[in-house]
Amino acid sequence: MEQDFEPLKNRLREICGRLDEDEKLYFSPLIENFKGQTQEFQRIMRDLGKFGEKIGEGSTFKVCREVQHLFDDAFRKNK
Repeated sequence: MEQDFEPLKNRLREICGRLDEDEKLYFSPLIENFKGQTQEFQRIMRDLGKFGEKIGEGSTFKVCREVQHLFDDAFRKNK
């Protein structure tokens, strides 16, 4: 089950690498402790919105949509 979420976690790690040091200290444990629960994912998405343009080149919405699709794909595999 958790291996299905590895593509998502890898993408979140890439995003985390773009953050400031204090943001990394906060966000890294959320990624590493992620077990695939919807509640956990909602918290991650909320925080991505707070980080704004730091999470990727171009549109923040596009990055968030990509992350959402990775979660949805893994979540479907686990049903």
